[in-house]
Amino acid sequence: MDSNGADKCPLCSKPNHCAIAAGEPAESCWCMKAEIAPAALAQLAPEDRGVRCICPACGSVSEGEQK
Repeated sequence: MDSNGADKCPLCSKPNHCAIAAGEPAESCWCMKAEIAPAALAQLAPEDRGVRCICPACGSVSEGEQK
């Protein structure tokens, strides 16, 4: 596990599958090809912004949610 928790979702604490946290290029991360739900981003604590990534489950845009 990453010492700063960068490999865990700050919303649910499950693995976030972040390529950057795994030492891979940012371009290979799932989030670069996905639309992240604005409501999920709004839930991030200021100290987690730009440091810890949301997992695919928490970041997915639900049906009917504004994009």
